[in-house]
Amino acid sequence: MDAPEESIGSEPKTAPPTDAGAVQADTTSVQGEEWMEEYEAEKNTKKPRGKIPHLLGISIAVAIVIMLVIWTLLSPQVLPTSGETYLRSPTYANLGNYSGDLDIRWLLNSVHVADTTWGVSIAGSPQVSSGDVVTFDVLITKVNEEMKNPWFVGTSIKVKDAAMFTEDGTQVGTMVGRSSERFGTIAEIEATFDSPGNYTCYVYTEITIYGKMLVGYVPVKVLRMTAYLDADMIVT
Repeated sequence: MDAPEESIGSEPKTAPPTDAGAVQADTTSVQGEEWMEEYEAEKNTKKPRGKIPHLLGISIAVAIVIMLVIWTLLSPQVLPTSGETYLRSPTYANLGNYSGDLDIRWLLNSVHVADTTWGVSIAGSPQVSSGDVVTFDVLITKVNEEMKNPWFVGTSIKVKDAAMFTEDGTQVGTMVGRSSERFGTIAEIEATFDSPGNYTCYVYTEITIYGKMLVGYVPVKVLRMTAYLDADMIVT
């Protein structure tokens, strides 16, 4: 009896591919190509640089420069020193004068701005009638100034208040106006004495001192001064 034959090396029979399988293979290939094309397009696309932050920085810098220029232009002019010229003037100081030294320091005394001497000159009539309104001019000048800080170039002033009192503290006059002169600031005081007699009087002034810097200016000190008249006011 013959032994059964073995088939060695023979290939198994397979069914031919169907049309649906072929379509599926083609579809996969097409989708892959589209994905690769989209990836390459995104990879090669350069994002535009953001211009808004750059323009914003330039705008802020320009605005700061303009503010500094305006700040400097609006700063008051430096008041020149006049020595004792107006303290001895019969026109501005016929009723009396006062001068005093002031060491100007700023920022809790951390910045030494200047060493200065300020003067008060009082002018007006020494004889008035009771009940009449009389006018006195109080001139505030800078006698001397020595700057102590290279960032500051000088000082100027603005009168905040001025008033006239009798020796016992009774107020008889108040400031009604002020004017700026090249050599100082004049405060105009109107006063009234109710009763006849001789009165020892003094003038109180309060000023703000501004330090003018290389760029801009700042208030650096408030100065209060009291100046007694050289002679009594004679009220008839």
